[in-house]
Amino acid sequence: MFCPSPGRYKTHRWICMKYLKISLNEVAAVLLIIAATVLRLIFTALGGPLTNSDEGTIGIMALHIAYRGEHPIFFYGQYYMGALEAYVAAAIFHLLGPSLFTLRLGLVLMITGFLASTYLLTRLLYSKTWALVTLLLLGLGSSYVLGRELSAIGGYPETLLFGSLSCLFACWLALTCNPALPMRKRAWRFPVYACWGLVAGLGLWSDLLIIPFVFMPGLLLLIACWRELLQAVAALSALLGLVAGAYPLIRYNLTAAPGKDSLTTLRGLHGTSNSYLELVNIVKELKGTVQISIPMMTGNPFCPVTELSFLGPNSPHSLQCTLIHGVWGFGYLLVFAIAFALVFWAIWRGLRRRAPVEERQDVMRQTARLSLLGAGLMALMLYTFSDAPLTWPGIHGRYIIGLLIVTPAILWPLWAGLRTMQVRFVGLITRIISAIALVGMCAVLIAGTVLAFAELPSIQAKNQHDQTLINDLEHLGVKHIYTDYWTCNKIAFLSNDKVICGVVTGSLTPSHNRDPHYYDIVSADPASAYVFPIDTGYNAPSDKSTRIPAVEQKLKSKGVKYRYLVQDDYIFYVPEV
Repeated sequence: MFCPSPGRYKTHRWICMKYLKISLNEVAAVLLIIAATVLRLIFTALGGPLTNSDEGTIGIMALHIAYRGEHPIFFYGQYYMGALEAYVAAAIFHLLGPSLFTLRLGLVLMITGFLASTYLLTRLLYSKTWALVTLLLLGLGSSYVLGRELSAIGGYPETLLFGSLSCLFACWLALTCNPALPMRKRAWRFPVYACWGLVAGLGLWSDLLIIPFVFMPGLLLLIACWRELLQAVAALSALLGLVAGAYPLIRYNLTAAPGKDSLTTLRGLHGTSNSYLELVNIVKELKGTVQISIPMMTGNPFCPVTELSFLGPNSPHSLQCTLIHGVWGFGYLLVFAIAFALVFWAIWRGLRRRAPVEERQDVMRQTARLSLLGAGLMALMLYTFSDAPLTWPGIHGRYIIGLLIVTPAILWPLWAGLRTMQVRFVGLITRIISAIALVGMCAVLIAGTVLAFAELPSIQAKNQHDQTLINDLEHLGVKHIYTDYWTCNKIAFLSNDKVICGVVTGSLTPSHNRDPHYYDIVSADPASAYVFPIDTGYNAPSDKSTRIPAVEQKLKSKGVKYRYLVQDDYIFYVPEV
């Protein structure tokens, strides 16, 4: 847009931003979003986060979509987690070529969208300044948080993006609802209903973890806009958007075999028995959630917990780590509870008297805040009372990634306490505690970001180790291998499908083959090699043995001669056919 010369308006001190009606707050928001995006691009370009075979599966799906014309609905081998990440990556592969970096570019774009929508949501429900502070907090991240945001393992960036957009659209519709207006003046709202349905549907297809962030905003719409929804156009717009977004999920489940539908799969993930509801296990679930899962997923970088050591760093069970996790976890829940109390108090105070229009609007804003907090609580409760925190609370902490969406609502009491107008002793103490908590959290998140970048040399070494294995296989002339799960699809993708693998157990039976065609190809080739990491547990019981008796017995029974090699921390059995 044309920006007139300042010389023509000597009596006014204005700049082009003012002419465009862009406030300094909005400029700061754009700069923070750009900074967070660049930080993630640099982190990804330098090799982080550590990749694994789950991410390799998405990479393989993207390769098959881009170059083989496949159209998967779900993550290979599953019936509930959509393939959106693979489709986005396939499009980027056509532009920039396949690589681990380009596989993750789509995730960076999703996180950028999440940050932008969360800024708008926070600005709508709270304040412009708090929206900026929220951007700062979410723009940082520990190694664990960045790993969940930037690893293409399905569903997590989508949950953040679509969950945040679902809350934003629903809250905006609730706060601007005025059924007294004639239809022609409300027509512009119907596309917003459709957008809410679309992002809700896409989120449900991508990962059912988003359910709380569809259910609670949907409930808010029913409470705030029920008169408008009784008019068919609004409800139909939302329904059409929902069906369009969730179409792949709906189409699959209409023809799914018994036991293969998405809801059955989800119930299985929640727990195949009711043992997680036993009192002794409930105590363990609460402990795992509060002391491990919440601190890990909300950005505490100290004393990380990863139950599988090859997926990330782990910490000893020490008193120091217990205290660090406990203070963070219980402190988080305390602020969460205070946020609920403040919202309930504000709603009750507004409803107990006949309020003017402005105050009724404030009651609706408080109700929207309650909806956001309720979504976070629902996500937390569904996770806590399941098998997830009972078994691997560190690795499974990613299932409460939705708490990042609720960050502005949960931490609002700290900002409100910092700005309290009370001048008495209680007000002073409130301001001091709030300031310490906010500054301390910012410091911890900054430290977590620094520590995440400090882990990059170790990650780069492991990435190089994977490439060395690919080079070794190429040098040996091996194209098909039997291996363990955590080696298979990672190597298949990193080699650009030049190495095809089949996953086997320690007894050499097939297991966890995400793409069954891979195992068929490997098993049909008599020259397929057996390749396992030295520390895989498949080798002989002796601590120093690098022999794998099951492989040797199988090859011997077939009368196959083989080359046996141990190099670069891998055991190779290469048939001489």
